[in-house]
Amino acid sequence: MTLETESDYEAALKEVSPYFDDEPALNSPEGDRFDMLCLLIEEYEKKHYPM
Repeated sequence: MTLETESDYEAALKEVSPYFDDEPALNSPEGDRFDMLCLLIEEYEKKHYPM
């Protein structure tokens, strides 16, 4: 899975947002999804929004 478009990026941000208030358990399916989304968001931001 990759974030190819701004829409993909926005959808990932929307999906990951609730996890910051109620972080999922490590090594759970939800925790793995959270980690994956954070990595994808980070990669997208490095490419499209360099600091």
